[in-house]
Amino acid sequence: MTLEIRRLGPGDDELVAKLATREPRTALLDDPRTLFLVALDGGAPVGFVLAYELPRRHGHAVTLCIYEVDVDAAWQRRGVATRLLRELEGIARRAGIAEAFVLTDPDNVAAMELYRSVGGVPQAVVEWDFDYAEDLA
Repeated sequence: MTLEIRRLGPGDDELVAKLATREPRTALLDDPRTLFLVALDGGAPVGFVLAYELPRRHGHAVTLCIYEVDVDAAWQRRGVATRLLRELEGIARRAGIAEAFVLTDPDNVAAMELYRSVGGVPQAVVEWDFDYAEDLA
C-alpha cells in the first residue's frame, strides 16, 4: 500500500468536494487553525481526518479537537486511519499543541479501538446539545 498523506489548504476545494457527502464547505481551508489531512491512493482520496485548533483561556494555549475521521469502506482495517492520526499527532507536536480530544459514541466499537490503539485514554463526559437552527430561519 502506497498512500500519500497530505494536509489540505487553500486551493484544495476539489478534493474536499470528493470527500463530501453533502454540499461541501471549503472556506475552512483558509483558516490556519483547521487541520484537514487526506490519504490519497494514486491521487484519489480514500480517507481523511479533520481537526481544529481551539484557543483556550487557561492551561495549554491550544487544544486540538479531532472532529471527524473517515475511511472509505474498501480501505478500512488497513491502517489508513492510524496513519492519518499519527500524521496529525506529528503536526500537533511540531506546533507545540500538547493535548487533543475526540468524541465518539461508546457503541462505536471500531472508533473506540482506533483511538485506544493510537494512545487515546477514554474519559467519562456528558455531552449537552443545543439546537439553534430555528433561530436562524
